[in-house]
Amino acid sequence: MKNYLFRIKLYALLTLSLIFVSCASSNMAGSNLNKVFVTNTNRVDLLPTTAITENLEQYQFFEGNFGKDSFNSMLYLQADSTQITVLLLNEFGIEMGSIYYDGMNAILDSSIFPKNLKCEYILLDLQNAYADSLQLKEHYAKYGLEFAENGTERTVSKKGKTIEKITRADNQITITNLLRGYEYKLTSEE
Repeated sequence: MKNYLFRIKLYALLTLSLIFVSCASSNMAGSNLNKVFVTNTNRVDLLPTTAITENLEQYQFFEGNFGKDSFNSMLYLQADSTQITVLLLNEFGIEMGSIYYDGMNAILDSSIFPKNLKCEYILLDLQNAYADSLQLKEHYAKYGLEFAENGTERTVSKKGKTIEKITRADNQITITNLLRGYEYKLTSEE
């Protein structure tokens, strides 16, 4: 039974990876970083690491829904003005993969994820949730997109049409991408 559950979780993880890969990306000139297609035509760079103004170091329970597929896992998130590190942990606390961003390089290290997965997509979602809202607003304006924060809700839009919605409540962040059709929740573990 455990082997069956592990295969289901692995399948869901691979599905998550394919969703992120389905959004094509391209290299920026002279950089190791890929731009992220926020819409089918608007490509956005990652923000610098200094956009994260608070020090985060926490375990989070990840719950993802990607169409018919869902996936749950533990994550360890460490983020500050110098770097973002995400460790994906299995149910025994053993690392299954990692994402690292230092402002110049974004690295995905995992044998579970496909080689062509661009971790910049995941990093941009995390920046949308945790980065300084004024910096996000200025950043998206450079690309013809709107960023707004209203209380506990943040949105990324184009011409008034919401693309992504981030809801922050107590110890949970919900990221809903309306264009790509996925949603995941990050619940901080005390």
